[in-house]
Amino acid sequence: MSQLFFTHFSIVIPLVLIFGALLAGKATLTEIKRRKVLRVISITLGIATLIVAITFFNTPEQSSESLLSLNNINLTVLFLISFMAIILIRFSERYLQGEKRAHQFWQWLLLSLASVSVVVLSNHLLLLWLGWVAISLCFHRLLLFYPDRPRAVLAAHKKFILARLAELSLLGAVILLYAHHGSFQLNVIFDHYLGLSEGAELSFVEKLAAFLIAQTALIKCAQLPLHGWLIQVVEAPTPISALLHAGIINLGGFLLISFAPLMVLVPLAQWTLIVVAGLSTVISALVMLTRISIKVRLAWSTCAQMGLMLIECALGLYELALLHLLTHSLYKAYAFLSTGETVQDYSLKQLAPQKTITLSGALICISLAFAVTAAIALFTNYEGPLSVWLLVNTALALYLISAISHSGLSGSLQALFISTALVGFYLAGKLLIGNLIPSLATTGMLDAMDVWLMFLFLFLFVLTVQIRLFPQAKQTQTLYRWLFSGLYLDEVMTRLTLQLWPVVLRPTLHKSKAKQKSIKESWV
Repeated sequence: MSQLFFTHFSIVIPLVLIFGALLAGKATLTEIKRRKVLRVISITLGIATLIVAITFFNTPEQSSESLLSLNNINLTVLFLISFMAIILIRFSERYLQGEKRAHQFWQWLLLSLASVSVVVLSNHLLLLWLGWVAISLCFHRLLLFYPDRPRAVLAAHKKFILARLAELSLLGAVILLYAHHGSFQLNVIFDHYLGLSEGAELSFVEKLAAFLIAQTALIKCAQLPLHGWLIQVVEAPTPISALLHAGIINLGGFLLISFAPLMVLVPLAQWTLIVVAGLSTVISALVMLTRISIKVRLAWSTCAQMGLMLIECALGLYELALLHLLTHSLYKAYAFLSTGETVQDYSLKQLAPQKTITLSGALICISLAFAVTAAIALFTNYEGPLSVWLLVNTALALYLISAISHSGLSGSLQALFISTALVGFYLAGKLLIGNLIPSLATTGMLDAMDVWLMFLFLFLFVLTVQIRLFPQAKQTQTLYRWLFSGLYLDEVMTRLTLQLWPVVLRPTLHKSKAKQKSIKESWV
């Protein structure tokens, strides 16, 4: 009986959030009472998370038939969810002061977080799918918090349609996996694939299921050309943007990390991720260089970062993907919640000496990056993909050369110390998180996937240097215009979306203002 209790004790996390939504979502609560309720929710959530972790480490073995289960991966992500929930609650208390519809915000925010926790804790395919659907439906109401804003309505509409496609794709994978294994239990399915040898041949049903999971992750992570809604949801309140970019959008990566034992055995799924996510990363990073709006730049940055995370999963570097998920979530939460300080930061940067790179500096940078990458291949025991190291070495070399060119000895030493610390953090984090994830096959050095990514990263570097060094060149101006428009991919998707499923973006002019204000939030 006690073991059964400890096995299912993790359900307390979603229950706390659900009860919190029911209490904080009451329209009759005064602002002071709601603030007290939210404080109690935050404290209870923090204590419950600690107790869940303690019970996990003290429970000898969990039942394979349970609906919820804990392992090293989802416990780590659960801590991230609880931390993010507490931070968002604290920030939103002040942000929503005086907002008449604050109760609806709290209701759907906490229900969204509860749904995320269900997905993370789920040990059952159907429960995983139901939680996935619930996240989308709850978050849709948050996106329509300001239903009178046309861009918010359009973004929510596109997100709603794409979410249904992702859910259908995931449901297809669920049905196929159940048909093949005869079980909905995730641990049973994962144990089966962990027991197979590297390169084992899978059935068509299993390969199709892996491909559908890859498609689900690509849609969830807003990869091109299905990215437009992510750029336009900046119309929503800042805490909603923070929740999306620091949490919900990362679920595509979490899905791939969870299904890693299956994904590493299906090259078709890996190549799908490599090609789509690779192109999305390069294009998004370049488009970000052309944007001025801070929130829009952050949105394009998220698209590029999600692409990198999916690339890491495709290469079999799941420990790196999990580290990326954790650090990106914390960074994006801080970036969005601190956007109020952007004007001051921008003014300080304008007063500081501008750091630019010369053509000779760019050549030294890429040469140094290739040299260090080659040294890793020749003088270490590393046998994994080199493309990731090429990207890291290029970024660090660019940072070092820029610092050396524009700073004195102290600035150069500081840049060298920061670069060394970043590499140390990366290696330590990779080693630490590597103990949480079972050992799986990775893409070999200079395999086709590795070469493809090295070409993409080199292409990204060349175009970045061209935009920075030759902004007045005719080719650069043409490139800049196309990049600023996002290659017009979202315009095409928007027209297609509105043709397939039209939506009214704003009230008609003949309606009175009173009627315009009373427009109800639509599920489309």
